[in-house]
Amino acid sequence: MGGILTALNSGKTGLFASQKAIEVTGNNINNVNTEGYSRQKIELSPYPALDLNGFFIGHGVKVSGIVREHDAFLTSQLQTKNVSLGEETGKADSLTELERVFNIGEQNLATVIDRFFAAWQTLAANPGSTVERNMVIQQGGILANAFHSTSAELDSIRSDTIDSIVAKTADINRKLQTIADLNQQISGIAATGLQANSLLDQRDLLLNELAYSLGVRSYDEGNNMVSVQLPGGLSLVQGGSALTLKATQAGNDIQLTLTSGATTLNLKSSDLGGEFKGMLYMTDEYIPALLDNLDKLAYTISNSVNTQHQAGVGLDNIGARDFFTPLALQQNASRNISVDITDSNQIAAGASSASGDNTNAMLLTALGAAKLIDGTDTFTGFYGRMAADLGIDASQNKLTLSGTEDSILQLQNLRDSRVGVSLEEEMINLIRYQKSFEASAKLLSTVEEMMTTILMIKG
Repeated sequence: MGGILTALNSGKTGLFASQKAIEVTGNNINNVNTEGYSRQKIELSPYPALDLNGFFIGHGVKVSGIVREHDAFLTSQLQTKNVSLGEETGKADSLTELERVFNIGEQNLATVIDRFFAAWQTLAANPGSTVERNMVIQQGGILANAFHSTSAELDSIRSDTIDSIVAKTADINRKLQTIADLNQQISGIAATGLQANSLLDQRDLLLNELAYSLGVRSYDEGNNMVSVQLPGGLSLVQGGSALTLKATQAGNDIQLTLTSGATTLNLKSSDLGGEFKGMLYMTDEYIPALLDNLDKLAYTISNSVNTQHQAGVGLDNIGARDFFTPLALQQNASRNISVDITDSNQIAAGASSASGDNTNAMLLTALGAAKLIDGTDTFTGFYGRMAADLGIDASQNKLTLSGTEDSILQLQNLRDSRVGVSLEEEMINLIRYQKSFEASAKLLSTVEEMMTTILMIKG
């Protein structure tokens, strides 16, 4: 009976192992479309053989574990590429909006500047005309409003980007805390000798998302926990503890801080990566640089026109008068530029008050074609260079974004081929384990018949 009982036990273990293998295969099939899911595989090992009357007979099969397919290299590559994708994406929305503001159509700021100096040229042809004089004042006001509108739109784009940063911090803090919680859960499960496969997938997915948002790097602590750090080396998650990211907005400025209890640490853009680095680059560097150039353009136009206008005399026989309200500083010039002249008789078209004198109007017209910005650019040329540089940056951003997305897609496809779920492979496994289950059941049925026969003989 000992041999028959051994065979019975062997059939029972095979039945159990096949059933568990079918369950694992079914779980793989069910999660074929689950983002970040890694294929799970059952590991089988034989029970130790026992000496039965001089023969070592196996006692069946046991499930030694359910392991998760994992490729550390591909996981690391995906995180690295997600950092680049996040940074370029963080710039993309702002650059798209800036392209709209600095358009190359007929209604851009360069066109308004040309029309302003064209109005002076028209006045030079008829310096005594009230209509032409009022047209100069009107075009000056339109020019000032165009500067106001452009600077306001840049402020709005910058403010919207800052609002987006603030809005994203809550989700980032949730993910950081979730990783800390997962660290503890995974470590606790591993201490029992089991593997937390689904939790490991969830943690890897969160690390990818944080790499995209903050450019984080993750390091294995050696106890089934990972530490999460910013590119600058500052720790975000250590074991089961997570720091809190806070964004404080003050007007068009933003300060990011990390807090842990009573300790607060200010973050710089160089400490960050991913989407936040891209967005902070736009708010802290790129858009302010555009505003500086816009202020430089408005300041130079205002000062140049005022200097030349002061050299002439109005029809009221008064000279040394500013056309634009004087600007003391270049800073905020695009926001503050305005026309100071309110009466057409105050316009200094000539060197004298004679209605036919157009000498000063001719000189003011010539300012439009003069290279007065850094001695190398005209007013419209300077604006055109600003728009062209922006266009190049936006095109480069789109090109880099597209290339990075393609790289991530290739890496993801490679990951799926190595550790993802293949329905064809799982169907083959399902058939294999089904046949194994049927064979074990047949073995049990055969052993049962043998036991019945033996009992009948003994009876």
